[in-house]
Amino acid sequence: MLSMKAPCLALLMTLPLLADPTESRHRFESSPDKGLSYLLFEPSPALMPPDQPRPLVLFLHGSGERGDDLSKVKEHGPPARFMDGDGLPFVLVAPQCPEGVWWNPDLVIALTRKVIREHDIDPKRVHLTGLSMGGFATWAILAKEPGLFASAVPVCGGGDPEKVEAFKDMPIWAFHGEADEVVPVANTREMEKALRDAGAKDLHATYYEGVGHDSWTQTYDNPAVYAWMMQRSR
Repeated sequence: MLSMKAPCLALLMTLPLLADPTESRHRFESSPDKGLSYLLFEPSPALMPPDQPRPLVLFLHGSGERGDDLSKVKEHGPPARFMDGDGLPFVLVAPQCPEGVWWNPDLVIALTRKVIREHDIDPKRVHLTGLSMGGFATWAILAKEPGLFASAVPVCGGGDPEKVEAFKDMPIWAFHGEADEVVPVANTREMEKALRDAGAKDLHATYYEGVGHDSWTQTYDNPAVYAWMMQRSR
């Protein structure tokens, strides 16, 4: 059985408390008929000055949060952590996928580049994560633009194992519930096996025994996940 526990060092780490994060709402238009609304969360300027390059985490939600109500993006994952008052040591961008469609990798990549340019982001410390539909998008974006990211955390998603050669050197920590009846755990196991066969080194996979589709709550509530991302740099 292919699995790997969290790195011991990451499990011992805790995140610094960065108070008073700020939230802002934005709209990105790549063309007249293509665009994304998104939330941007920034740590307190007193503790993480915006004029110094900062790490960025890009979060992609699942299918249930699609639409035109940005407040839905804050229901799960890192945005929920910010809303609960947790101080997280990075800038967070959380776009919203329009109703009735799936994530467009090219559009997400273009948005990421825009945020890097405009918000004093360290381009060597850009991290990608997503759950369910966003987990599938995480794998797809890695295959398309691996050089943009320092690490990736796909949660209960799946990808094309024939494309792993493009990102076999990417630090990846994947998560999935063993009892997931919506997205079978075999999807993540298949990606893990393909990456290991390709020679991946910084690859970790956590499988939650008895957990169904909601493998994201305990993943994003775990400070070690964010600490692990912040340790990675291109």
